[in-house]
Amino acid sequence: MQEMSLDYHFTVEQEVGSATHAFGTAGVWRIAAINEAGGWKDRTTVEDMDLAVRASLRGWKFLYLG
Repeated sequence: MQEMSLDYHFTVEQEVGSATHAFGTAGVWRIAAINEAGGWKDRTTVEDMDLAVRASLRGWKFLYLG
């Protein structure tokens, strides 16, 4: 039951994120997006979210492929 619940939650989360062009987790990044957003900075424990925000501000979009 827990696995089914988490699978459903993850699918909905990613589909909604894609529909709103919001970045999500466990994605594959284009190197150009990372570089254009200022690169990966290991100084923070939330770099994935920081990078997602920076890339979003630079116009990059998130796309969910089920």
